[in-house]
Amino acid sequence: MVEGSWMDATITYLTDADLTAAVDLGRRFEKLEVFIPTLDETTLILHAAEKLAGTYYPVGNSVSVASTTGGYKDTWIMGAVRYIKIETGTDQTANRTFRVSGTRS
Repeated sequence: MVEGSWMDATITYLTDADLTAAVDLGRRFEKLEVFIPTLDETTLILHAAEKLAGTYYPVGNSVSVASTTGGYKDTWIMGAVRYIKIETGTDQTANRTFRVSGTRS
């Protein structure tokens, strides 16, 4: 298995309260390991693009999460993706930082 570096995907609520900045995983990966931070109750949707500054499209199904205190990890199947954003279905009331790392066989 090939593993990428751990990176931050941050929602800055005063700028865009429901979408992280774009993240370049460094190469294409099939899966995304995600540490989910404290969140207001919401759904999470992974978005991917062909280029960092490209158009981002939803990937797969959304993930529903209750209000959390963080410390939750999940693995998302995403195909061969390099550039990502994570969207929350509702605006967050504070900055939120997800920790993400790509993996592939």
